[in-house]
Amino acid sequence: MVPRKSSVNRLESPKLVGLSNAFNRPEADSLDDVYDHIFASIVDQRLPPGTKLNELTLCEIFNIGRRQIGQVLIRLSHDRLITLHANRGAFVASPDVAEARTIFEARKTIECEITRMVATGATREMLAPLRKNVEEETAHRMAGRLREAIRSSGAFHILLGNLSGNEILAGIVRQLVARTSLVVSLYENQSTMSCWHDDHGDFIDLLEAHRVQPAVTLMRKHLAHVEESLNFNSHARAPLDLRKIYAPTLR
Repeated sequence: MVPRKSSVNRLESPKLVGLSNAFNRPEADSLDDVYDHIFASIVDQRLPPGTKLNELTLCEIFNIGRRQIGQVLIRLSHDRLITLHANRGAFVASPDVAEARTIFEARKTIECEITRMVATGATREMLAPLRKNVEEETAHRMAGRLREAIRSSGAFHILLGNLSGNEILAGIVRQLVARTSLVVSLYENQSTMSCWHDDHGDFIDLLEAHRVQPAVTLMRKHLAHVEESLNFNSHARAPLDLRKIYAPTLR
């Protein structure tokens, strides 16, 4: 595991243009920051499955050494977000159909139990971050900001995991959300993606009313809906060049 606040030099003159705005620019005060940025890029699908994570390019983007980048890549590999191949390098993971099914099975088991825990004792104040998240996601969708909407949708489940008060369960959910983004990126069905977020508002109402079993049932239904809406017969998109994703000015 990468230690917190490792000695990593901050970028003196950021070269990154990013895909949309300054929010996407990485800040590298620590190896955790590098990990978090790559993690977020997987969640919001800026880094699609199969993308080669060239170490030298990452060193240039984050202005850190190759050994430090290697540490981050090992951590991401342990989390099964990337795969490391001898003599070929690191690639963003590409879950096959069997793995995709197991990810959803794990999410249904874990998040339904987390839902039970939260619904039992949730207060309006505790649920405020979830309501704010739904408002942000709705605003992003209405403005056509799909990447930001995807990030908010994943964040909803991560926030719910945090409300459980169990750091281990919350960490597992965070990892599974990122792996789900890889699955969605590979097998998404555009005709059915738009209504995923509709369940979140109703779900919060059930939590606030302490309606435990209906909340659990809705969570299971919600995750099943996401899984069923995917097209597991689709072909994977072609991987992108890392420089085009992160740093157009480095080309």
